[in-house]
Amino acid sequence: MSVLCLLLFLMFTGNSWAQIPSETKITPIVEKLIDTNARVRLEAHDALVNIGSGAVPTLVENLKNPDCNIRWRAAWVLGDMGTEAATAVGALTEALQDEDVQVRMYAVLALGEIGRPAKSAVPALMAALQDKEQYVRIYAASALRRIGTEAKVAVPSLINALKDSNPRVRKNAALALGAMGTEANSAVKVLIPLLDDSEYYVRYAVVKGLGSILGGYQDVADNLPSAKLAKVIGDFEQVIQILESHKDNFTEVDNARIRRPLEALKAEKETRLFDVASAWILKHKLVLGLIIYVVFLPSLWLILLQIKPLWLLQINNALKPYTDFSLPFLSINVPLRYVLFIGWFHFHPQVLDAWVDKYIESARSEFPKKDTVTSRSNYIPIPVVLDGNTLPQLTPENLRPTFEKQRSCLVICGEGGIGKTSLACQIANWSIEAQQDQRLCEHLMLPVLLEDEFRQVDGKLALIEAIRGQLRSLIDEPEPICEELLLKLLRKRRILVIVDRFSELNSATREALQPDSPDFPVNALVITSRLEEKLGQVNKTIIKPLRIEANKLSSFMEAYLMQRGKRDLFTDQEFFDACTKLSLMVGQRNITVLLAKLYAEKLIANIASPNITVQNGGVPETVPSLMLGYLNELNRYVMGEKLNDRTVHQDAKVIAWECLRENYQPGTAKREDLLAVLAALNPDNPDTRLDYLENSLHLIQTIGSAKDKIKFCLDPLAEYLAGLYLVDMYESNESKWRSLFLKKADDLVKNNHQDAIKGFLIAVVDCYLSQITNAKDSDLVPQKLSKLTGVVPMTP
Repeated sequence: MSVLCLLLFLMFTGNSWAQIPSETKITPIVEKLIDTNARVRLEAHDALVNIGSGAVPTLVENLKNPDCNIRWRAAWVLGDMGTEAATAVGALTEALQDEDVQVRMYAVLALGEIGRPAKSAVPALMAALQDKEQYVRIYAASALRRIGTEAKVAVPSLINALKDSNPRVRKNAALALGAMGTEANSAVKVLIPLLDDSEYYVRYAVVKGLGSILGGYQDVADNLPSAKLAKVIGDFEQVIQILESHKDNFTEVDNARIRRPLEALKAEKETRLFDVASAWILKHKLVLGLIIYVVFLPSLWLILLQIKPLWLLQINNALKPYTDFSLPFLSINVPLRYVLFIGWFHFHPQVLDAWVDKYIESARSEFPKKDTVTSRSNYIPIPVVLDGNTLPQLTPENLRPTFEKQRSCLVICGEGGIGKTSLACQIANWSIEAQQDQRLCEHLMLPVLLEDEFRQVDGKLALIEAIRGQLRSLIDEPEPICEELLLKLLRKRRILVIVDRFSELNSATREALQPDSPDFPVNALVITSRLEEKLGQVNKTIIKPLRIEANKLSSFMEAYLMQRGKRDLFTDQEFFDACTKLSLMVGQRNITVLLAKLYAEKLIANIASPNITVQNGGVPETVPSLMLGYLNELNRYVMGEKLNDRTVHQDAKVIAWECLRENYQPGTAKREDLLAVLAALNPDNPDTRLDYLENSLHLIQTIGSAKDKIKFCLDPLAEYLAGLYLVDMYESNESKWRSLFLKKADDLVKNNHQDAIKGFLIAVVDCYLSQITNAKDSDLVPQKLSKLTGVVPMTP
């Protein structure tokens, strides 16, 4: 035990262990894997996993150790290393032939944990599906599932495994086939009978596997031949019939896994009426004149499609009024545009691309002019978590797999000021990027930014009307776009819809956005929210921007000042001193992008007006002081008659609190209510003071269809100003804090609103510690709120 502890201590503290440990240092740890003391064995296991790739060669060597206990424990450690043990794939593959059952079982598990890099082991895993030991077979199927489409050659073996006597083997084989997507097409006929399996978890796995195979076909629906599309639909209609006839065995969620992608494929099939018409004509051998008619007109439209695609749209629109053209011999009325075949071409992808191309320059010009986009024009890449994987920065290449799907839904979630809207604006810029390799997908998309709550229009969908209005402004057209074309652009992902501040919108607006509905028209959707929105059962990509780490503040500040063209204003020493002050201000806490930007802007203002900076106290030393300094800078640049800083502070604080009072997260307040509280604070010209904050300082914004609601433009600013207001009101009176604020905060956290209100609670702690004389982090307010947020307060 002492030897192991000594080795572990040296490994994590000694400089010599900063490099990959040598075999002589690792071997003693490996030997401890079979120690008689269970704790020693566990610590040795964890130590080897922490060493990572440096321990792989020694572990690989021990896969051939005479002691089977060493062999299977070495395989176990390699599995827990995951992809770091990729170089051990060959040795683990050989271990599948080991005479010991446990060695084979843990070798299979390890290959599964390594995942795609273990694709060379697929043949051996196929053989393992026939191992005499049931657990080897169970985990072999699971490993093939983790390797995914790289293991497509295993489809026949997995199909055979569906007949295994062990239900868990059958379950894992079904899930593995689902992971192969369309490559497992041949398995569909074999999977269907297993919907009647005696074990419920086998039935569940079969439904999930079939759903994944069908989902793969949905993603490539545009490229499927009509015959293949019809066959897939026929096979899975049989699945639906079984699910509906055995409702006691399956849930509505099971049914939805098959029904939704199947409906999408049926919709694709219905759009291929031209194929149906062509087949019918050929079958009935029409006269020469009809053949000429059939050949000439489509050929003409095909030529126009290549040289003047928008003409097809214009001709189709001109023919729309003629809806009752009587076909000879058939005695039925058909719209003339379909008789002339142009109705089959006017929404061709090339036509839609040409329509987007027509307005793309206008979009590139108008989109950056939006207030939200302008205020975020200086984009600095920050680390994000994309579907559970941390990336140093987000690129179009990272998002391409999402936006190349037939339906793409992207949720950017995180606290206020973390950079959600900035990231959404950057994604919008990528959608209109001229260089194809810098776009989100192969074609261009027009970005539509929705920030306000939807206005209800009689007889029309509020979402469609909101998109139509924003698109009209974006492309600078005097007339609104027709609904039929708009819906087609949305369904074919030629319009990127961005819904900002989704978690703060009213319930009617939120309910209008249901991406899991079959009738939902938007197939390229980006949502920013403080919460990780569920959005029903729709598949979605989750992005979580991360705070700037304390040790990376200087890099971010340097990049921001460079992009603003202001880095040359500072000497290296001045820049270093400024970064040091910011680090002291935030301590060891990571900070939001907005806070770092406000600090950088304050530095720039100091250089531009040094005399005024001295009067105002220089660079702030606390976050609340930084927020108030930001208000002072805005007020200083107001031309003409202006309010004094004190009045601006008082009015902004009380308005911020009114916007957060209801649920402790930035929201809206009624204009009439704000005028009342401003009048109570100071009866002189409350209307003028409110307009001053909106039109002169641009701190707040009037929203709502009736223009009767007010919101803050910057959520973190609102949180800190509201925090300062509370500190002014309650000071150090613990009784007031407890009864008027802390009780509600505690209730909100108990009701799972911690993530939504976390930013505000942190702001209140900062304001308390910086404004209350002799305040300590052991006081009631910071102590209670730090427990609710899980963030240790920083005493200034």
